[in-house]
Amino acid sequence: MKLVRLIVAIFLLASMATTNVRYERIDTNDLLARADAYHGRLVAINGEICAVNANGKRIRLFDTETRALIDVQLTQLKKAKRNALIFNPIRHVSVFGRAESRSGKLVIEAHQIVTGR
Repeated sequence: MKLVRLIVAIFLLASMATTNVRYERIDTNDLLARADAYHGRLVAINGEICAVNANGKRIRLFDTETRALIDVQLTQLKKAKRNALIFNPIRHVSVFGRAESRSGKLVIEAHQIVTGR
């Protein structure tokens, strides 16, 4: 009986480990126009860093195609990753995270940031 439970537990853990998290690559205009529709969804966006908050826990991205500003919260990233992002001359980034609507304003809580160019 213990062996059966162990085997079932191993299969459950293996299936959880192979679960694929999928981020939706979305149009920034659509994201800003329908912020409430994307609340809680995993999204991926690209943009140029145009502003950094004084405490280093938030950045603002500018999408050159749609000319939209997007707030990105960096609190879920490690401090070393935030510092590397802020202090290096990196301008173009891809942000993967959860879209949140706070007081009618869209904020993306970054899970991962990939630098480019």
